Amino acid sequence: MHALTIETRWAIRIADDLRRAGHTLDGVLKEVGLVRTDLATPEDRILYAAYVGLIERAAVLLGDPGYGLKLGASYGVRDIGLHGFIALNSPTLGDALASIERYVRVTNEGIDAVFEADGDGATLRFREADASLRGLRHNSEQAAAQIVRGARELTRRKVTPVRAEFMHERPNERIDYEGILGCPVKFRAEWDGVVFSKETLRLPVIGADSKLLRVLQSACRKIIGPVPRKHDLIHSVREYVVQRLAKGAVPLDDVARRLGMSSKTLERRLRERGASYRALVEDIRRDLTERYLADTDLRLQQIAYLVGYSEPAPLVRAFKRWTGSTPMQYRARRRKP
Repeated sequence: MHALTIETRWAIRIADDLRRAGHTLDGVLKEVGLVRTDLATPEDRILYAAYVGLIERAAVLLGDPGYGLKLGASYGVRDIGLHGFIALNSPTLGDALASIERYVRVTNEGIDAVFEADGDGATLRFREADASLRGLRHNSEQAAAQIVRGARELTRRKVTPVRAEFMHERPNERIDYEGILGCPVKFRAEWDGVVFSKETLRLPVIGADSKLLRVLQSACRKIIGPVPRKHDLIHSVREYVVQRLAKGAVPLDDVARRLGMSSKTLERRLRERGASYRALVEDIRRDLTERYLADTDLRLQQIAYLVGYSEPAPLVRAFKRWTGSTPMQYRARRRKP
């Protein structure tokens, strides 16, 4: 089993809280096996166990028994790239929560998630993939608070869960579970989880675009390609690039680090397969752009963002190079009767 990782953005938020409170970071990071350079870029990855250690240690240093809950309640849905776009365009809250089960490992390999129906409605259950980390409190409470905050953002209503469940015991400290989660809490459960009623799960996601959802899912599946029977380097590169593009350009160094090799080794192995990293990224951007232009009404600025550009101009130049026409000319041509 390879080492489980999580995006660095989660640890950066914790480090910022510690810094604002006057704590020096070097000693704290060293305790959990990290150094400052590990937290340089939000899209990088760190070991999941190190992240869990950091959030637990931060709660102690900050003297805040409710730190995990407060941290989770501070996150929005729109900060998690492709996974967030899929949730934002799901038809109902239930569909959005079900997508977590399918896509959570895009950003966090350390969590197992299950979305299952029961008599009251359905429960999004989650727990650490590494059994040795289960029962630690602050990351579990962070995840629960993030789910509740996300449900309220998606529906634009003050959604109230039926209950929240945690594997850990009830803390001795005074913690405002009711104020943050808005529901009763059960401790010493088999999994962590948040339970929603059937009526709540049927609430629509405001602003969702069902056509865009299908395009996002279909485009990613087709561009990534079928999952190979054996490990395939090109498939792994394409998969990671597609997952990351909505957060900006994907440097070769990031992909190499994700795959556990140096940049030079990755370039050499791609050449041995008759490919190059630059060409792979260009192909992905072109395929995604063509699909978004043909199958959606997304504005050019939105498309540019989804394929990793900060503004439309470089996408227009690239698209002319790929096709000989502008994006709008391409859209008009594809939509003629």
